[in-house]
Amino acid sequence: MTRMFVVDGKPMKTWNVFKGCFFECTYCNARKMAQTRLKNSPRYRDGFSPRLVMEELGRRSRPGQFIFVGYMGDISFATRDEVRFILAQTIDFYSKTSFLFCSKNPAIYSHWKLTYPDNLYLGTTIETNRSYGFSKAPPSWERFQSMAELRHTRKFVSIEPVMDFDLDVMTLWLKEIKPDIVEIGADNYHNHLPEPPWEKIEKLLETLRGFVPTVVEKDGLERLKGGNC
Repeated sequence: MTRMFVVDGKPMKTWNVFKGCFFECTYCNARKMAQTRLKNSPRYRDGFSPRLVMEELGRRSRPGQFIFVGYMGDISFATRDEVRFILAQTIDFYSKTSFLFCSKNPAIYSHWKLTYPDNLYLGTTIETNRSYGFSKAPPSWERFQSMAELRHTRKFVSIEPVMDFDLDVMTLWLKEIKPDIVEIGADNYHNHLPEPPWEKIEKLLETLRGFVPTVVEKDGLERLKGGNC
């Protein structure tokens, strides 16, 4: 497992028990790694094709950790039986550890018709409310609708890499989703995305802190304060 950042006082780590995705986001660093420096690894010899990584199921977790399940992929490409297996073998067992599913197809959470434990956050990525065409994933408004309709005790929203957005729309969406955690991060891999001015991000952060319990500013976001690319 690798460490990412601190959420709600807990160190977030990644656990790649599921890997791969077919959304082909142009800015996806995970896919680029799988197809370049990791391509000779047994796990990525089939590129970024989705599959359950059975050898990862033996990994142990500690109380207080926050673990992102399937960082190197999108969990929506897992089958219902695979997700049930992950829940039964690990997430239900480590009840004092927090886990996260984060998918660009959050409609899958309801489609699976599973009962999710309270120590599992269900999340999505909403980089912007606008349509920029950088991905084959469901559009942002569909992700918003799925998350707003989702009935679960823990929700997570990632605004990363943040792209220029309409402040009133993003605020309304997040108020309707009612997430427990929102994290915001910049394009740290030089993909030349349409980034918003810092003043708009600052206003969004200020607004979110008024109704979201935990707002996380990821490392690298400060680059936008100076308007640097």
